[in-house]
Amino acid sequence: MYAVAEQYKKPYFDASAFLAWIKKEEPNGIKRWENVGHILTLAEKGQFHIFTSTITLAEVHKLRSGPILADELNGELLAYFEHEFIELIDVDRMIGEQANAFCRQYGIFPNDAIHLACALRVKCDVLLAYDGRLPTLAIPRLGSKNLKL
Repeated sequence: MYAVAEQYKKPYFDASAFLAWIKKEEPNGIKRWENVGHILTLAEKGQFHIFTSTITLAEVHKLRSGPILADELNGELLAYFEHEFIELIDVDRMIGEQANAFCRQYGIFPNDAIHLACALRVKCDVLLAYDGRLPTLAIPRLGSKNLKL
């Protein structure tokens, strides 16, 4: 079940991945939280770092289509982001402009485009997202032959 995680070198997490883990999501019997937890455990053991945008800090409060995260879980998650193996990518003008181009070209939502631009900037090899809004895109057209959605 976890074989793919061992192949990652630079995973990028969308806010939905962190939320799946902290909320122990199991839609249709699929234990998303265990998959994410396994990847986080590998990162804790030093196999790689987890990358995410600074907007994730705000997004984990409440995804567009979900309920507000309980105060206790929100606090735990924000504290978790302080681990050294989690690298936050600041959203700057270049990220914003690239995200704008992705929105216009591919019709994706702004925050999803920001996540994609951040993942591409640091050359992540996978972007893990469970919210279903980020479609599979032809990544070579976006400038990276390695990133998988």
